[in-house]
Parts: sequence; C-alpha cells; structure tokens
Amino acid sequence: MEGDARRERTLETCPEAMRVACEALAASPLAILVLDDELRITECNEAAHRLLSSTAEDLTGQVITDVLPLRDPEAETADAREVRTSGVASLNRLVRTRHTRRQSPRTLCLSLFPAPPGQESSGLVCTIADITPDRTDQAGADPLRRLAAIQGEVGETLDHDTTCTELAEALVPGAADTVVIALAEHLTQGEPPPLAPHHPEPLCPIACSGAPEDGRIWPTDQRLFASLLAARAPRATDIEADTRWLDSEPALKRLLRAAGAHALLAAPITRQGTVLGLLLLYRGETPAPFSPEDIALVEKVCAHTARCLDHARRFHREHTIALAIQHSLLPRQPPTGAALDIADLRLPGEESGGGWFDVMPLSGARTGLAVGQVTGFGVRTATTMGELRTAGRSLATLDLQPGELLARLSRTTATLARDRNAAQTESGPLRAGCTYAEWDPLSCEVTVARAGGPEVVLVRPDGTIGTIATPEGPHLGGPAGPIPSVTAAVPPESLLILHTPGLTDDPGTVPDLLRQALDRLPDSDGVDPRALCDELAALLTSQPRAIEAQVLVCRVMAFPRERVVTLPLPDGPQAAEAARACCEQHLRDWGLDEDVRFNGQLIVSEFAGNAVRHGSPPARLRLIFDQALTIEVSDTGGNAPLLRHAQEGDEGGRGLFIVSQLADRWGTRYDSGGGKTIWAEVDTPGEQDEEEGGG
Repeated sequence: MEGDARRERTLETCPEAMRVACEALAASPLAILVLDDELRITECNEAAHRLLSSTAEDLTGQVITDVLPLRDPEAETADAREVRTSGVASLNRLVRTRHTRRQSPRTLCLSLFPAPPGQESSGLVCTIADITPDRTDQAGADPLRRLAAIQGEVGETLDHDTTCTELAEALVPGAADTVVIALAEHLTQGEPPPLAPHHPEPLCPIACSGAPEDGRIWPTDQRLFASLLAARAPRATDIEADTRWLDSEPALKRLLRAAGAHALLAAPITRQGTVLGLLLLYRGETPAPFSPEDIALVEKVCAHTARCLDHARRFHREHTIALAIQHSLLPRQPPTGAALDIADLRLPGEESGGGWFDVMPLSGARTGLAVGQVTGFGVRTATTMGELRTAGRSLATLDLQPGELLARLSRTTATLARDRNAAQTESGPLRAGCTYAEWDPLSCEVTVARAGGPEVVLVRPDGTIGTIATPEGPHLGGPAGPIPSVTAAVPPESLLILHTPGLTDDPGTVPDLLRQALDRLPDSDGVDPRALCDELAALLTSQPRAIEAQVLVCRVMAFPRERVVTLPLPDGPQAAEAARACCEQHLRDWGLDEDVRFNGQLIVSEFAGNAVRHGSPPARLRLIFDQALTIEVSDTGGNAPLLRHAQEGDEGGRGLFIVSQLADRWGTRYDSGGGKTIWAEVDTPGEQDEEEGGG
C-alpha cells in the first residue's frame, strides 16, 4: 500500500516526473502501443511506426492483428483477451510474422500488460521487440551457418503446410527472390507413397514466398520436371548462360520470363528414393546465378525438409488411425431414459485418441456416467483407452459403488502398465484419469468418485453453476488405496457435466466457459444438452487444441412416480402371494402384455420366496417401469442367492435358473447398510422393437 501511494504521488502530483516518463517511453527502442477493448490502436511511439512501417494516422483505430501480419493471429487475439479478462500480464511471447510484399518474415518478442488502474477503459499496453537474426549478409555468410539458420526455422511443427511455408520464408531473400514448394499428391492426402507408380505423381503447390505480381511461377505442364524428378538430383539453369535445358524445354524458358527471373534452381525433395515434392528457386532481382555452393546447400535443405515431411506424414497417418480406432470404441449414441437426457461433445486435438466417455444403464433405473483420458496419442493410446473403457463397463455390471469401481479399474490399469513395460512397447509410464458418477432418479441423488479426473460441474435450474465437491483420488494405475465417493442431492432439471482435463488449460475457467455458452442459448424452460454442446463447440473450435477433450452433458430429471411401485412384504408364505397380486395389478395398469405379466409374476414369486426363506426381514418389493420392467426384492440379509443347476431327482433348486431364463438381465447389489437387493429386468415389447430397429 505504501508503494502504491508513493507511485500515485509521483505520477499525479509531480508533472515533471510524468513528462520525463512520457519522453522516455516515446524514445524507447521498444515498439509500444496502447490498445482499447477491441484491440484497436489508440496511441503508439516512434518505434512502433518504424516496426509497422506506418504513420500514426495510419495506425490509429486499426486492429493490431490487421497491421501486424502474424502467422497465428487467432492465438494472439485469444492471449490478449485472456490478459484483459484476468488482469495478468503475458510476457515475452515469441511470435512469427508472415512474408509480405514489403517485409520478410520476422521473429518478435511480444508482451501484453493490462491498462493501469484508474483509466477510463480496460485496454492493454503492448510492447514489441524485433529479435529477427540479421540475414542481410546471408548470401556471403559461411555455408554451414546459412544451413543451420535455415534448418532452425523449418520443421518446428508436424504439419505439412506449415513446414513448407517455413521453408519458403527461410529461403527468401537470402537464397532466392521467389520460392515455390509443391508436394506429391499422396503426401497432401496423408497416404503412404504408391508401391509401384506407373507414372509420376501429380504435384500440388503448397507454399510460395516472394512471388511477383501477376507472375506465373508454377508450370501448367509438370512434365517439364519429369527427368529431374526421375534423376532425384537438383538442377540449375540460367536464361542467358545455359541453353541446353531451355532449348529442349521452351516452355521452361517461357515460365522463367513470365516469372521475371533469369535463373532457376529446381530441387526434388526425396526420402528413401521416394519423391515427396519439388522446390523451385527463382532469381530475378539478384544478379548472380546459382553457384555449385548454392546447389549443395539447397540439396541439404531438401534432405532436412524431407525428414520433416516424412515425420509429419507418419504422425498424421497414425493420428488418423488412432482417431478411427477411438471412434469405433466409443458409444454411437448415448442411451436416454425417462429421467435422463444426454449429449456428448468430442473436441479433437493434436494429442488425440486417449479420451473416452461412457453411459451405462444400471439396475434400479440408475445410470453410470464415466469420462476418462489416457495421456498420449496414437494407436497404442487409443487401444489402451478401449481396454479401460471395456474394463470399466464390465465393472459397472457388478453394481459397485463409484469409489470401489475406480479402485478396481486402477488395479486393472496397473496390470496393463506392467504388461506394456514387459513388452517394452512404450518408453513412458501409463497415466490415465477418470471421473465416474452414478445418477439415481428415484432419490434424485448423484454419487461421484474421481481418480485423477476433474470435478463434475453442476448447473442448477436457476442458472447457478457449481461443482460436486469430491476429493481427488490417485490417478488410475497409481498408488493402491481407497477412492472416496461423495453423494449429493441434485434438483431435477439440473445439468451434470463431466469432462476430461483437456477442455481448458485452467480448470477454474470451466464455469466461466459454461456461463458464456449458456448465455448464448435462447431462453426456455430447460436447457437442451445438444444445444449446449453446439455452443461449447462454437466457443472452443476457433483455434487448434493441443489436447483433445470429451464432454458429457446430462440433464437429470426425477423419475415419474406413477411408474414406480413399492410394497413392504409380510413375513411368512403370504409374502409371495402379496407380491404376485401387486405385480399383476400394476403391470395391467401399465398396459404390459400377458407374456410380460406372466413372466413378471413368476420372477416376483421366486424373489419373494427366497427373501422369506433365506433373507432377513423386513423385505420390500419394488417395480420400476422405464425402458424395461425392473423387479426388485430387498432385505437386510447379506447372503447372496446362488444359481444352481438341479439334478433330475431334486425337488427344489430350480427357482433362480427359471428366473435366468425368463429375465433378460438379473443380479444382486449390496447397500452400505449391509442389506442386499436381488433384481431382474424384462424387456417390454416396445423396448425389443426399438432394439431391432436400431440394429
């Protein structure tokens, strides 16, 4: 506070200090610009005029990304908005500019500061330093130094277009006045090279730098370079001194004249005998022809570029295969029911293939929701994701508590990691995380457990956004130990949102992101999960993502009370009779056909009889009619019934065997109080027709 007060006295009560500070900023070698909320330039110093080659009148009112030709203006705009929103400065970001008619590509050091407090608007102060290496004397520099400089600027990303653009900009103006780079058709389509091509592959121009106005620099007939590509060697020609190539190919001479060039250096880009592309260098304003030293340098640059392009091709091919595997292993359409409306969103990134989500119908009208992420990318990551999703789905059928399910899934992950290490197929450790939630529409409660996954976001019906506060357990495959579960009441018509860590860089910004998406939706009685996913996609797909994200949006509702019946069962033989009567009455009221009613009564009789003979009172019958008919009988005993295969002479022991034949699914689950529930599900005719139609 004392320092703030001193600064306030100095700047506001001492005009001389303010004048000196302003003069120092005006004379600073750093380009300094003041931006408003829309990133328009309001003030700038003399260094900014020189950097941007414009006067103050030309710059004032212009958006900075319009006057500064950045390679990735969207990323810089997003960074500026983040500084404006958070109030935290962004310091010393290295950015590259594009090649323009007036300037070559440059490397800039850019910093953004929020406007000082007390200003009328919440703008930004931007400082820019040009740190581009001096290449004015590159033509006479040491060849090894020239080569190192060019290679240092090419191949920073696994992207074909970016690599070609970097190479074209690195070669102009030091090596040539105009550069064109074309790639083979198989490379542009992400396919492997043809095994035995019968004719030269078509070449597609990808990048160009220093092209003259209205000049034709790419031949319409690619047969001009057929012999050069077949020889796999570079070739230089001069329009005045060398006439052998030009006399045999008059179209090549016309191309040089149209480009305003007197010399051409054409070099194939090859990798292990396969032509990946072609590099054309033109000299027009530069009087010197291409020397043998230039040819040797370009040949080495082409070899380096070929390695970069081949790595990019391999990466993108594996990336494509991994995405296909991932897509085939994820649910086609999340199931919905009377108490759940679900939509999913998949946002691919450079690291894709390891994210998954799952929606698992559970007994008692409950639903299990899982979202997880295997760190990494590629085919191996995608197959590991499929193994973990399958394991989690199998564990969910055991009706485990969410914390116990994740603890067992963690042990499965540790086993997979040991197998991978034993096979020496991976150099890094297997790391995965998962968030699992279980929604019960009858009690309107959700139970959540986390093993290295983000918290579940809760959007209440009144629009308030929070999270289900859940302790974070160790990552899947991490140290063995219990993973805690948390149960929370959730108002009907709320949204439960599960996502992977890659949704945003800062987990604390997820509620703000959801608020922006919700504000873009039209006012209505309830939020449509699909519409919310569309708005999230619109907000998050404006720029490339480093890590993929999986989002699951679930609108939860209370289960219709008219489709649930609960009946306390009396002790003794009359329990089965009361259960059958209750079942017959309500199954008729629900309009179920005779076969379903008959099967339901047999199952109810067996369950009620077992509860009386082998369980502990009190017993309870519950009937649930959702997409299938669910029959449950609960008691306080802990002994689970076992399916027996009775012999021909046995008088009993066939009850559960009959149940297994009549029911489509059945099982036992245990509650935290020590009791158990034996349940069975019978598909109704409407449910069967829906499954057949979906198949």
